[in-house]
Amino acid sequence: MGIFNRKRSTTSAQNDWGDFNHPSLNYQKPKELQRFQAVAAFLASAALVFGLWSFGWYAMSALVKAEVNGWVEDQRAIGAVADFTEMQTSGFPSRIILTLSNPLYQGPAFGDVISWESDEITVMARPWTPWHLHIEAPGKHKLDIGDGTMSLSGAAQSLTADVVLGEHWPEELDLKIQGLSMNGSAPLSAGRFDLMAKHNPSAHGSETGLSLNLLGHDLIVPGGLPQPLGDHIQTLDLSARVLGAVHPGSLRDRLPGWRDSGGAVDVERLKFRGGPLGLTAGGTLALDQDLQPQGAFTAKIEGLFQIMEILRAKGLMRDGEAVVATMALSALSKRPKGGGAPSINVSVTVQDGELSLGPLKVMNMPHFEWGIPSTPTMPEPVPEAKEPPRDYKKGPVVY
Repeated sequence: MGIFNRKRSTTSAQNDWGDFNHPSLNYQKPKELQRFQAVAAFLASAALVFGLWSFGWYAMSALVKAEVNGWVEDQRAIGAVADFTEMQTSGFPSRIILTLSNPLYQGPAFGDVISWESDEITVMARPWTPWHLHIEAPGKHKLDIGDGTMSLSGAAQSLTADVVLGEHWPEELDLKIQGLSMNGSAPLSAGRFDLMAKHNPSAHGSETGLSLNLLGHDLIVPGGLPQPLGDHIQTLDLSARVLGAVHPGSLRDRLPGWRDSGGAVDVERLKFRGGPLGLTAGGTLALDQDLQPQGAFTAKIEGLFQIMEILRAKGLMRDGEAVVATMALSALSKRPKGGGAPSINVSVTVQDGELSLGPLKVMNMPHFEWGIPSTPTMPEPVPEAKEPPRDYKKGPVVY
């Protein structure tokens, strides 16, 4: 009986503890303490993220500065001069901004030797893509081309470039210029000029090594156009692909190999208006064995007869050739219904140093040297003088 009583008492005690309630068993933190701990955790996490981001930002800014300094050293290694007086870093935390004071470049560019300097240039990049650069260089610029052949100074309202860096050349370039006005040996100006280029360094064969898109309005380019057209370009719109490998180097070294590998320029779209000429064309251009242009295009031309008259007046076309071409092509010209300048749809061929419209030869093309000296013509060997046969009838009388 004592056992049963003891057991009953144990069960009863358990039931009593099950009903027992103490504040420590149901403790809840005060709302003020919960808020404090949440804020503390957030601040600690933010401090950690901020510290990691600061470290990454300074590391990426150092990488961008190293890229700029590396490019400067590369230019010096090839004999060019690239320098600046000061480099300032800013833009934390979302951007890396390098401001270069008094930048200067003297060296080879575009097949010639140039000297360029400005007051300031800004290079910007995002920390997560330091190889994507955004460059701004508005304000004053000074440009010298060749040995004082052309010296220009002036300013641009806006000059920006977005660049994706590559091993040697940029893989992508988007250049935009507005309100450029320069004077000196000749005026140079641009109401608007856009250049987009994409370079594929691994291209070979018939693959696209370089794609170009040009868009310009109200351009003045001294000496950049054939003489009859003047220096003013009202509109320029060009889309072209360079087929074959395109690598940095002098034209002397690169052009023959590019031609031999089947290199060509595929002009997908060309729209031009300057002086009396309006042109819409497309076709393919290559180089012959003498490194002279050859190609075939289809074109719609306005102002063709005015151009031929200018060529005839300047002595670039013979009078007979101009008269025959005008008479033959007049039958193909059409005048718009609403009025305006007549236009002509015709094939344009460049071959053997001659420019032809349809079946008619119009003019001789200028000879392009490309900086490559012509192969000297070896003089033909002069045959040795032979003694004429002896005439015995004219000999002295013996008997």
